[in-house]
Amino acid sequence: MLFFPTSDATISPFSDGAKVPANAGVNLALPYAVWATVITLLYPVCRRLAELKRRRRETWLSYL
Repeated sequence: MLFFPTSDATISPFSDGAKVPANAGVNLALPYAVWATVITLLYPVCRRLAELKRRRRETWLSYL
């Protein structure tokens, strides 16, 4: 059962001929910068964890 009529699924706030505001959306540079920062910060952590798992063969490490 749908909670809204299917005709509402195609309604857009800009469907009545209004123009898209200049400040709509997000500049993609910010998400890419956040993504690159997270990858850069997590890489050394992952390397250390891989080295720890290689050196020690404890069962609980397989869950990390």
